[in-house]
Amino acid sequence: MKIATDKGTLSQVLQKVQAITEKKGGMPINAHALLRATEDKTLEVSATDMELSIRTRIDVDVLTPGETTVSARKLLEVVRELPREEVTLQSELNHRLLVQSGRARFQLSTIPAEDFPEMKFYEDMELFPFDAATIRKCFGKTMYGIPQENDPFSVAGVYCHPIGDELLRFIASDGHRLSYYEVPRESLAGLHMEQGIVIPRKAVQEILKVIEKEESIFLGLMEKHFILKTRDTLLSMLLLEEEYPDYRLIIPDERPHSFLVNRDDLHAAVKRVSVLTNTKWRYVRLIVSNGSLHLQAENFELGNASDELDIEYEGDDFAVAYNVRYLMEAIQVIESPQVCLEWLDSHHGGVFRDPEDPGYVGLIMPMVV
Repeated sequence: MKIATDKGTLSQVLQKVQAITEKKGGMPINAHALLRATEDKTLEVSATDMELSIRTRIDVDVLTPGETTVSARKLLEVVRELPREEVTLQSELNHRLLVQSGRARFQLSTIPAEDFPEMKFYEDMELFPFDAATIRKCFGKTMYGIPQENDPFSVAGVYCHPIGDELLRFIASDGHRLSYYEVPRESLAGLHMEQGIVIPRKAVQEILKVIEKEESIFLGLMEKHFILKTRDTLLSMLLLEEEYPDYRLIIPDERPHSFLVNRDDLHAAVKRVSVLTNTKWRYVRLIVSNGSLHLQAENFELGNASDELDIEYEGDDFAVAYNVRYLMEAIQVIESPQVCLEWLDSHHGGVFRDPEDPGYVGLIMPMVV
């Protein structure tokens, strides 16, 4: 295999596969990217961690078709340091990949391409076109609620399931907070999710990266795999088979109290008072009264902070404490100028909504302080 390309294009395509090759404790080959130069003047770069697989391609000058594997991270580090834009990659007989740019030469160890794990992309299956902006919202507004993979009491993924005949809901929860986003079923027509599916945290992260600048994408489901295709990239994700808990039990059916507040003002005020919080005192107290929201943060080691905002509210006084990070993340995904907070009492979760986008709900359980 021998190809010639430019440094910037090669860096971008290698960056796309980095996260997938960084799984700890896996086989050495899983830290490698599969490079395949084809006769139609393209370089395919693939990576897999056995649960998540990606194949992306770029146009290059193929001098000799062929394939090999090489450490994805080390190749990216080398390419970034090359002195010129022109780059040549060439396989050598001693299981080395020669990387050349100007007078700089690097020889990287390789593993034969036939040792690379099989990847399931189901390239013959039917895929359906979808608006990329809709998918970005579904995952972008819920991802912050996904628990970490090492949380034994939660499911580390986004649960997608139908609500009646009209809606699809994307939900993430770690038990302390919850986020969901609803879209009309017709906007994702063709995806059969009657039983619901759970897309892992790492897969959600990769989806958002791959579709960041796309306008239209293709999706499909096949044999417990979720497949995504763009103009130059294929992503295959193994779905989680864990049963998702009944999250609806923590969402109050009745939320008779609410107020509206400017989104930017609330975010800035929470950020200000959070300066005096730390891992031990990581909360902000909201005190609601007629026309006023008072924010307080206390740290017995450092001091205390307070701020006050004007709000649209008339009713009984109310006080509640929330985790600072949870509060800021629930606010950040709201796009309208105002935020609506709804609640039943201080013992149930507070619900944050976007007045201009009824599909979004962010719930945070109160803290006892």
